[in-house]
Amino acid sequence: MSVIPQRPMGFGEILDGAIQFYRRDFGLYFLIALVGALPGYAMLLALGTPSTGLDPSGTPAVGELGYDLAILFPATALSWVGTLAVAVAMTARLEGRAASLESAYRGVLRPFASAAGGHLLALLIAVLAGVVVMIPVTIVGAAAIAALGNFVVGMAVFGFVGLVGALVVLALWFRISFAIFPAVLMEGRAAPGAVRRSLKLGKGAWLRILGVMLVASIIREGPSFGTFALFGGFEMFTSPTTAGTVSAGLQAVQNTLDLLIGSFTKPFLVATVFFLYHDRRVRLEAADLETAAAAMATDGR
Repeated sequence: MSVIPQRPMGFGEILDGAIQFYRRDFGLYFLIALVGALPGYAMLLALGTPSTGLDPSGTPAVGELGYDLAILFPATALSWVGTLAVAVAMTARLEGRAASLESAYRGVLRPFASAAGGHLLALLIAVLAGVVVMIPVTIVGAAAIAALGNFVVGMAVFGFVGLVGALVVLALWFRISFAIFPAVLMEGRAAPGAVRRSLKLGKGAWLRILGVMLVASIIREGPSFGTFALFGGFEMFTSPTTAGTVSAGLQAVQNTLDLLIGSFTKPFLVATVFFLYHDRRVRLEAADLETAAAAMATDGR
């Protein structure tokens, strides 16, 4: 890990270091992410203009929504494979090995079960935590409306409490999942071990992990949301009658921009995970001293 500073890093250093590391092999990481996103892109082009799950009258269009989901889920899964391939390539570069498009996707096969299982397990835990958190949030919201006698003020209280609850669940999700890729790829851990490793490294750093990952996620997803809004995507939810008015050509342009922007930003998020993982190892396990000792032992031979 010589390309990562062998010392604890500040908040900004982690994000800046991830950018600098990404820049070293920008073309490779972008290409790997692009190849992983292409199947989903082809599916979206075949799907055409996405629906809101409502027909023009506002009635739920269950069949259409089901069709959309049938495309969305495989596209998301294939995109995740591309994310894992980026992580495989970054692991190789961090360990001083060569990396290529072919080796990245070939290297996905060995850790696939552990990485996928780890993320599914983390998602299950986060969903269950979300259900548990929503119970007191709902109770507080209902109590606020009843006690204050004002629906608007009560809903404002409900919204604030709900936002706090959502941040708690989000922080839990990041803590459970942020170190899964490094734990699987660099430590050879299976799915449960990778989740436990992420929890252990996140000890005492809830807010730090939430902050770093939230900023990295905004950088990752923000441009895509911007493109979605620019092309009137949110209007399809507020005005269902506009769902069928977007031309196929305009939708193809939006999907293409989203493909390129997403492939550009995804490696940054992956690089941030590796830098945050190393920072937590240094702080909790003195990984910097371990690396220095190993280097001294090698030089003394």
